[in-house]
Amino acid sequence: MNTLVTGANGFIGSNLSQGLLEKGHRVRALILTGTDESTLKDMDVQKVHGDITEPSTLPQALKGIEVVFHLAALASDWGPRRLFLNVNAGGSRNMAEISLKCGVSRFVQMSSLAIHSFRGISDGDENTPRDCFKFPYAISKIKAEDYVLALSRDKGLPVTIIRPGVFPFGPNDMTSFYHVARAMEKGQYGYINGGRATLCLSYVENLVEGMILAATHPKGVGETYVISDDIRITWRELSEKFCSELGCPRPRLSVPFPLIYPSVALWEGTYRILGTKNPPTLTRYRVSLVARDFYFSSRKAKEELGYQTKVTLEEGIRRTVSWYRRAKKEQGDS
Repeated sequence: MNTLVTGANGFIGSNLSQGLLEKGHRVRALILTGTDESTLKDMDVQKVHGDITEPSTLPQALKGIEVVFHLAALASDWGPRRLFLNVNAGGSRNMAEISLKCGVSRFVQMSSLAIHSFRGISDGDENTPRDCFKFPYAISKIKAEDYVLALSRDKGLPVTIIRPGVFPFGPNDMTSFYHVARAMEKGQYGYINGGRATLCLSYVENLVEGMILAATHPKGVGETYVISDDIRITWRELSEKFCSELGCPRPRLSVPFPLIYPSVALWEGTYRILGTKNPPTLTRYRVSLVARDFYFSSRKAKEELGYQTKVTLEEGIRRTVSWYRRAKKEQGDS
């Protein structure tokens, strides 16, 4: 199978590329010029450079492609709304429209559970309302889903939407886990409301298995799937497992959500007034995410696709921390 992975040099994209190669598929990696390509080192992928916000750079990348995995996105909780809409929503529309013209057999759209409000969800699924309009990232992901579903409905583009667990983790995650682990080792990590809120997570190799399954299963066309490890765990329990593997003390600091949220909102406002590009240490998005239950089930993927996790939580944590130690050494962090 000839596949195109956008954002192939990112955390999930690099793991997906490896998973596709291991299953005997051919991988073309669409990479934004100037971004780090080290995650694809020694992989037998065909590298092409392009920009999902520039449609003229995309047709050549799609030539001869059967299945598109569209992962390229601005994955952040900080930045101007127009940038999120341009990259995540506009970029998805560009990729989907050109994929339709090129006659791909499946277009897999990577979405996010952040499209749901962090209001306290203990048994969410694919039918839970998409009601998060507070954060630009969430808004852009909702619009991206709308664009590709409209092309599916009106033009017949064979679309499958994937929503990973709210905490994807695993090797190559320099955006999130690397910094979380550093904070844990330095004693700078703490909880909101005691870390009692539950979450769903996705170890990246399990997520990749689910994505490939959804992309190749006949029932996947026109469907949306939550792909998570189906483990109900609290933020405190998960953090303590990581700390045990890292060999560092468990976090003790905990702050009530009603106390910290106004301070974080004020902090954000100050950063915006000053025009600061780098995000503050804490954002409303981050503290809201961990303050209340946010658990979604993969029942649909299990029932319709036969999805099952292969790597246990304990093994996933071990592999992730092992990667982290190698990455820290390469970064020269002490």
